[in-house]
Amino acid sequence: MSKAVEDAIANLSLDENKSKEDVSVKKETSTQYIPAEVMVNILKRLPGKSLVRFMTVCKSWHSLRLNYFFHNLHLDHSLKNPNILIFDRNIVYLVSNFDNQLVIEKQFSAEVQRQEASYTSNTCRGLMILYGPKWGYVLNPCTRKVEDLPKATPVGRDHNHPSIGLGFSTGTLELKVVRIYEGGKGRSCEVCTLGEGTWRPIEKGVPFSVAECLPAYVNGGLYWIVKEKYNCILRFDVTKEEFTVVSFPPSLTKSLGGKSQLSLSVLRGRICLVHWSLSSQIEFGDNDPCNPVIYLYILDDSYGFTWKCEHEIWPDMPYSESISIVISNDKVLLFRPNWEIWYSYDLQEGITCQLSTPQDCSVLRSIDSTPLLVSCEESIVPVPKVTRRISRNKLLKE
Repeated sequence: MSKAVEDAIANLSLDENKSKEDVSVKKETSTQYIPAEVMVNILKRLPGKSLVRFMTVCKSWHSLRLNYFFHNLHLDHSLKNPNILIFDRNIVYLVSNFDNQLVIEKQFSAEVQRQEASYTSNTCRGLMILYGPKWGYVLNPCTRKVEDLPKATPVGRDHNHPSIGLGFSTGTLELKVVRIYEGGKGRSCEVCTLGEGTWRPIEKGVPFSVAECLPAYVNGGLYWIVKEKYNCILRFDVTKEEFTVVSFPPSLTKSLGGKSQLSLSVLRGRICLVHWSLSSQIEFGDNDPCNPVIYLYILDDSYGFTWKCEHEIWPDMPYSESISIVISNDKVLLFRPNWEIWYSYDLQEGITCQLSTPQDCSVLRSIDSTPLLVSCEESIVPVPKVTRRISRNKLLKE
């Protein structure tokens, strides 16, 4: 039995109404009762929605809701098959793939009462942030719990929207929101520990401006791609609250330019830098076909920071500057903005296949711009409530 399972079992609270006699019988190897370690191993395999319902069975199972060790067990299992979510303002859709046939279902509408365009952070422990220039909400898409973030520092009209990342401090076991923005005083960064009601400025500031793509979190660090020409990535240590700079892979630096896009993801517990571009070996002209290639660079942060190109993918599809690429488990999903072509590439088998789109695409056609697509593991991690709540009506008025 693993230590995490033992810790989860040890932290189970017993029903106060049970007598000592009942508890002793429960521990016996009787067919009427399931051993605690077996129960934990069964529960950790349940989908998040089913697990929430099962926790109403008894006090002992309900206590797992706040059990940190059980959260880790369930997260480790759900990471093997994360969900693909589409965000259209405050509406959340789930994308499923059954035998290469896409199924797109509306999950719920987050009660954030915002009509303007919204943005999302990366996902961390099954949570994410929906936010705008001055407002933000913490969301668990599995349990559908939403909590306000404190009011943030305003961003000037002449600047891009802020970039927000969500990370977990392995030292203090706290979830932290990191906000990078540009205002009248230049680049700034502030941090809010979930459960607290204020933002704290990072005195040393931000070394570089970050690009408008999702950050990624892994192993205690939040990563942002720096804007063009600097060829590097910013890493924010969530525990120490300090920035460091990670250079691009040398082979990638030489091939940048022209038609190409960069994004960050997580692959097998490591930061993955995704390079989507046209092959440099092809001569281009007005009538030349577009033959794109995807390079997946994996960052090894065990001893320093070293890159390795793990995969080179040649999808049989035209190049598009607004394509969305999502890595889910060992599959790379590619989405065209017109929603007519969806591709899936299996990293284990090295096979690309075109997915059949749903016959009814009315939901997708209602999304005006390039959609917000994220890979999110199912989680029952609770959304911390702020100690000093900002009135939602006050946020709406401002």
